[in-house]
Amino acid sequence: MLLSAQECLEKFGNHYQIAAQIKTGGLRKVAPGLYSDGTRHHELEILQARYPTSVVTMLSAYYYYDLTDNIPDKCHLAVERGSTKILDPNVVEYFVPKGTGAIGVEEIVLQGVPMRIFDKERLLIETVRMRTKMPFDLYHEVIGNFRQISEELYPAKMEDYLDAFPKREVIFDVIRKEVL
Repeated sequence: MLLSAQECLEKFGNHYQIAAQIKTGGLRKVAPGLYSDGTRHHELEILQARYPTSVVTMLSAYYYYDLTDNIPDKCHLAVERGSTKILDPNVVEYFVPKGTGAIGVEEIVLQGVPMRIFDKERLLIETVRMRTKMPFDLYHEVIGNFRQISEELYPAKMEDYLDAFPKREVIFDVIRKEVL
């Protein structure tokens, strides 16, 4: 189980007791301010505990949703613009407009790892928003795969999501032309 520094203080009482638990092996430090009771944790679980407002997006989400067979070498996380920058070298960070970070987020368990990830409709919106910054072949592969699952997508949900975005008409027009 992952514990924050505050949770460790509540459980063990003081910093001396936390240090004693680390020394005896009852507790191990996995990241600054984050401890484990000894069980092994997936890196994504650790990242989402360190950055609780982050959401799995782009290449990582494409891979988890089987929209690409490209295995990401880093975890792709989205945070709202104005948030603290993630300085982890294993993370590719994307900034989303303020007030849109919680739109379309679902919590799933994949391969035993709980994660916050954008649903497919929000992921499609992010794909179109970032299309000029993505490799051409990856964009077309992902859009083609979205086209194949277009019957599973809810256009009304996308329209509701887009109400919070600037340039919503442009984004929805691209989605209509290329996917729906």
